[in-house]
Amino acid sequence: MHPLVRVGAIVLGALVLLLLPAPQASAHVRATTGYGELSPSDSGADLVLSLEYELLARAVGMGTEAIDAPDDAARAEALGAHVGPLTTYLDDRLTLSVDGIACEPALESTGMEGRQGVPYARLVLAFACPGSATGEYTFEYGVFRATDGVVDDHTLLLEYVLNGESGRTVLDGAHPSMTTGEQSLVGSAARFTSLGVHHILNGLDHILFVVVLLLGARTIRDVFAVASVFTLAHSVTLGMALLGWIELPAAIVEPLIALSIVYVALDNIVGEPSRSRLVAVFGFGLLHGLGFAGALRVTDELSWSWIGSLLSFNIGIEIGQALLILLVFPVLVLIRRLRWSVFALVGATSFVALLGLFWFFERITVT
Repeated sequence: MHPLVRVGAIVLGALVLLLLPAPQASAHVRATTGYGELSPSDSGADLVLSLEYELLARAVGMGTEAIDAPDDAARAEALGAHVGPLTTYLDDRLTLSVDGIACEPALESTGMEGRQGVPYARLVLAFACPGSATGEYTFEYGVFRATDGVVDDHTLLLEYVLNGESGRTVLDGAHPSMTTGEQSLVGSAARFTSLGVHHILNGLDHILFVVVLLLGARTIRDVFAVASVFTLAHSVTLGMALLGWIELPAAIVEPLIALSIVYVALDNIVGEPSRSRLVAVFGFGLLHGLGFAGALRVTDELSWSWIGSLLSFNIGIEIGQALLILLVFPVLVLIRRLRWSVFALVGATSFVALLGLFWFFERITVT
């Protein structure tokens, strides 16, 4: 067997094995964002924590009646009735220490607030800390762990003022803690960039959309054209959504993202490269930008610091996209040299189209 055929067969087989389980799972990682404000108090520090209410109710085990509470008044009442379980849950997943000595937490109040139309629980915790308030603070965060089984990916956007130091950082499964004195503007930007890379590479629908774009690209010039148009489009709506200037419910955006995969895949089979294709890519890029924004929402007053964080997040999206292109396009170039390349690429494109159609019906059924 010719070496090129062998390599092509291995790569194609790996792609098939990767994609076959996909219909059994969601195309998009279920993600949620939490918000925290950590500030000094007379006894140590206070934390104002905002978490998606339904997920918190499920993680704590508040019961069906609390999970399905019809309005904020009922939700607030349910939170008040479950202070004990909430305290136990948070004590096990939140730690603040000064110079290595743990502070004593207390859940002071619970309430409700709305963020982009989603009910959020507002929890105020007071930490009584020993020793000097000028010591080194370490905050460790583990809410909505994988073992809780309520969400795939959780990120906390934490703003803090401790020991005269202020800043903003991202805490998630990969970065569960922060320590004063170790934070910097560069470090904060790096975490937001990492969040962007993580988001695009964990969204199978976004990945497959880029892949079908590459399947229809014959030259480096084609790749540059579609990548540039897609980047411009999703950057526009990503920025507008993050800043709160535009908002569409996921019930509309997610099914349309699935259809964008179907359209481009079928266009690869029956269509010819044209300017209208770039127009379609731009339109679909606007949709994907709204999907990217689901990982990060700004609900507080906009500042230059926030703008820097949002730019870092968008840079992470672009890095993830560039890595995907650098990985996939050379493989496609190699496969196109093989005699059976037309059948392989048409088969792969058809499979992706069917997968996108499956996700479309799945999403309109769920939503």
